[in-house]
Amino acid sequence: MTSTDSTIPADTASSTTNKTRILVTGATGFIGLVYCQHLIDKNVQVRVLLRDGSKAASLPANLNAQEIIGDLSDSELMRSACQGIDTVVHLAGIAHVAGISEKQLWETNTAGTRNLLDAAIDAKVRRLVFVSSSLAQAAEPGGVDATSYGKSKWAAEKELHQAQDKGQIETVILRPVNVYGAGMKGNISGMISMLDSGRLPPLPALTSRISLVSADDMAQALRLATNVEQAVGKTYAITDGEMYVITDIEKAIYQTLGKRLPSWRTPHMILYAASLVAGLMSPFRKIARKGGGITGRTYRNLVSDNLFSNAEISAELGFKPTTTLYRDLPEIVRVITRR
Repeated sequence: MTSTDSTIPADTASSTTNKTRILVTGATGFIGLVYCQHLIDKNVQVRVLLRDGSKAASLPANLNAQEIIGDLSDSELMRSACQGIDTVVHLAGIAHVAGISEKQLWETNTAGTRNLLDAAIDAKVRRLVFVSSSLAQAAEPGGVDATSYGKSKWAAEKELHQAQDKGQIETVILRPVNVYGAGMKGNISGMISMLDSGRLPPLPALTSRISLVSADDMAQALRLATNVEQAVGKTYAITDGEMYVITDIEKAIYQTLGKRLPSWRTPHMILYAASLVAGLMSPFRKIARKGGGITGRTYRNLVSDNLFSNAEISAELGFKPTTTLYRDLPEIVRVITRR
């Protein structure tokens, strides 16, 4: 049974138990749902912070989580949500999608994280694990081509660093690359959907390489970040250890869909021109609606390597990826295409 409330009863907060008490924000998001599934039958008591209470039905029924409905901007509610909690796993935030202003990103990803951090410190929470993004690296001093999203995540990271340095709370920062799995969204999901419907022309032959990670392996990283003492104060990149070539991903999607990859390729110049006009060409206008648009940044991402290493978390915490995009692709395609 789950309970829904905006306050925590005193007897609940003060009850003695040998179970770790975890607050999960963003529990109904893509990664959050997978992580919550991994928490079932573990020695934990789970509390979830939900901005939209109508999404509570998507949580695993046997998670037995207490549901707190509210927003990160509500400082009083954050204090209530953190009461009696040992560990906060902070997944909530606004993703890097089209139509989101820099102000919205800052208010949720940075100020919202600050509110939660302050509440966790006041409630004497032992550890806060923050799911940031690989895009935060570009916002570091000396970084280049930082996005507003990356800047908002980096600013939130700095707040955690300061609290850790002051000894106010243990913090761990995870920087995942793009996450795949059944129910995923984003560029690869959009590519699958559009290739299935025949709305996407073949990409140019692209040898650029990217890093990815599965949602299940993100859940593994979160488990390690919450439990292992050596993680305290660290920032870890999270990948599955593979290097994916864009053209190879495209070929694998065609194969999984049971389609033949056309022998012709869209010339690089056409893709570049499409990026300059931000998707005004009809084949690319649909991509703009699906994945944020063929912009100059999108083009640079397609033709440039975007690689990260999981060596540090593997060596220090024993992180061992269990799958790859190609292994999971049939199930991903099945869910997206509803076959």
